[in-house]
Amino acid sequence: MVDATYNTIKRRNLRDLLRRPALHAFVAAAIVAMAWIVAARWDRWTGATRYQRTDDAYMSGDVTPLSSKVSGYITRVWVEDYQGVKRGDPIVEIDPSDYQAQFDLASANLAAAEAAEAQITFRRETQRTLIDQAEATIRASQAELDRALAEAKRQRDLLQTQIAGTEQRVEQTDADALKAEATLMLNRAKLEQQKVSLSELDVQEKQLVAQAKAAGAQARLAHNNLINTRILSPADGMVGARQVRVGQFVNVGNQVVNVVPLPNIWVVANFKETQMTRVRAANPARVTVDAFPSLVLTGRVENWSPGTGATFALLPPDNATGNFTKVVQRVPVKIVLDANPALGTLVRPGMSVIATIDTGSEMDPIPVIPRPAGETGP
Repeated sequence: MVDATYNTIKRRNLRDLLRRPALHAFVAAAIVAMAWIVAARWDRWTGATRYQRTDDAYMSGDVTPLSSKVSGYITRVWVEDYQGVKRGDPIVEIDPSDYQAQFDLASANLAAAEAAEAQITFRRETQRTLIDQAEATIRASQAELDRALAEAKRQRDLLQTQIAGTEQRVEQTDADALKAEATLMLNRAKLEQQKVSLSELDVQEKQLVAQAKAAGAQARLAHNNLINTRILSPADGMVGARQVRVGQFVNVGNQVVNVVPLPNIWVVANFKETQMTRVRAANPARVTVDAFPSLVLTGRVENWSPGTGATFALLPPDNATGNFTKVVQRVPVKIVLDANPALGTLVRPGMSVIATIDTGSEMDPIPVIPRPAGETGP
C-alpha cells in the first residue's frame, strides 16, 4: 500500500515537472543549441572524413565540331547518325569540280611561270658569255692598239734618223694606231651595253621569280581547297547527328557534324569547397553511373579547377554590395578513369554519375604552408 502511494506521488510530481514552462523552455533551448552546433560544424566534420562523395557529377569528353573550309553543294555523306569512325575516315564530300578546275588553272600558271623563270636564267647565262667574249675582244683590241702605237713610234724614229722609212709609212702607222684606238673604244662601249642588258635581265629574273612564287602559292591554295572538299574525321570516336544532307549548300564555316573521340572520356565532379579539405591530386576515386547502377568505374583525381564554378560564370556574384548570404561554393574536380570496356560503348559524355574520392586516413595531417620570416597578420 505504501509503495503504491509512493509511485502515485512520484508520477504526479513528474507530470507537474514536465508541465512547468521553465523546463519546456530549457529543452527547446537545448535542442536549438544542439541543432546550431551540428549545423555550424557539419561541413567541417564531413570535410574531414576519408570518403568524399557527390552526385553533382557527370561524364565529360572532347566534342569536336567539324565545319566546312570551302563552300559548295554536298555530293556525299559517308556516315550515319551516331556511327563509329576511325581517324582519317571520310565524313562529308563537297562537289570538287570547280575546285579541280581552279587547281588545274593554278598548276598551268605555275608551270608557265617556272618555264619563264628557266628561260630568263638561260638568257642571263648567255649574256654572261657575251660579256666574257666582249672582254676578250677588248683585250685583243688593246693589244692591237699597243702594237700599232709601237710601230708608229718606230717609224718616226726611223724617219728622224733617215736610216729608213718615209713619211708615207709614218702616216700609215699613225692611221693604224688611230683605227686600233677607235676599235678599242667601240668594243668597250659594246661591253657596257652587254652589262646593261645583263642588269635588265637580273631585274626581269627577280620579277619572274616573284611571279613564280605567287603562282606556286596560288597552286597550293587551290590544292588545299580541293583537298578540303572532303571532310575527314580527326580522331577515332563516334559522330553525332548529321547536320547536312546530300544536295545541301554549305558555306565556309558551316558545321556539318560533331565527333566525340571515344573512349577518351573523364568525370567532372563538383564538390563543395568544404569537401576539398583533404582532396589531393592522385587520390583514388570510384564512380558509379546512374544509367548502369551495377557498373563501377575506378580512376584518380587528376586536378581541379583554378576557381569555383561561380568564378567562371557569365555573371559572377558581387558580394561587395547589399546584404550578404554565405553560399557554399563548388569546385569542379577532374577524375581520369582507368581503362574499362564500358567506356565508349555504354558510358557516354553527359551521363550523370556519383563520384567518391578516397582521401586516405581520416587522421592524415593537413599540410601547413609556413609563414615567411617577419610577416605578421592573420
